[in-house]
Amino acid sequence: MKKVIIVLVSLLGIYLILVLVGPSGYKISKTTKIAAPIDVVYNQTSIYANWVGWSPWSKLDSNAKYSIENDNQTVGAVMSWDGDPESVGKGSMTTTKIEPNKTFLYDLAFISPWEMTSHGGFNYTQEGDSVLVEWYDEGEFGFMSRPMMLFMDMEEQIGPQFEQGLEDLKKICEAVETAPAIDISQVEVVAQPILYVEEASPLNPDSIRIKIGAAYGEIMALMSMAKLDMTGAPLAITTEFSLETMFWRFNAAIPATFPDDLKLSGRIKAGTTYGGKAVKGVHIGDYTQSMTTYNAIEKYIKDNGLEFNGEPWEEYIDDPAEVKEDELRTFIYFPIK
Repeated sequence: MKKVIIVLVSLLGIYLILVLVGPSGYKISKTTKIAAPIDVVYNQTSIYANWVGWSPWSKLDSNAKYSIENDNQTVGAVMSWDGDPESVGKGSMTTTKIEPNKTFLYDLAFISPWEMTSHGGFNYTQEGDSVLVEWYDEGEFGFMSRPMMLFMDMEEQIGPQFEQGLEDLKKICEAVETAPAIDISQVEVVAQPILYVEEASPLNPDSIRIKIGAAYGEIMALMSMAKLDMTGAPLAITTEFSLETMFWRFNAAIPATFPDDLKLSGRIKAGTTYGGKAVKGVHIGDYTQSMTTYNAIEKYIKDNGLEFNGEPWEEYIDDPAEVKEDELRTFIYFPIK
């Protein structure tokens, strides 16, 4: 028993020594230069709804559920998430300080798979025609957890993700700056028969791509067996959209001519698109940046005293397998009165 006590005391002594010599905290900081107006960079990083386009964690779990509150670039805005504990876990981010085009700071709180808090944010510095962006995160380790931090390099854990996020942020901001002017017009659209599948997805590019691709695959398989012809470009018709919950419900549809007695299978349904007056916007480039075009169309409708008359839809004119990403054309329609 005496030997056991001696061993335990020795182990406790070693542990206490490790506690004293272990790191008390960390700070990770990464920077990049972005050739875009400073307000473009600031808006991409200080509006949580925009994070889905470049955040490294949005790509780790395409099925994570998000909730956003007061996303108006003011202190107190919150983005919460609940996803795979092996990748993104569960937690929240709360805006703590904002100086437009200078600083955007937040508190980060993880709930699971373990509890942890940290502080981070972005600093923006104009350098000629470019913006130097610093993204950092820092935190303190609990007294009793310091020994294990001797064997964990936070730079290796977080650094590469920050670098990837800044790289994607740079691509998005510079694409916005060089994007052509948005072509917006009022048109009369003709209703057309469609085959469609009801789908839903978090506002995550990878998840949307998978869901919409699978839906089109089902429809095309049926059309092939029934020897039906496409009569127009594929569509995605919005039935519900929320930036607060980062969620999109839509009908993935393909225009086609088919007999009334067509035997449908699986999730496929038959229907007809909207017919009547609409405002049409032409989005060119990456699908993930279509929010800019949506905002421009909504502004056009309000500025011209028009009224919304239903949910919008997208028409995918070009095949991503054949056309470069920055040249892809998507027609976006809003029904109007």
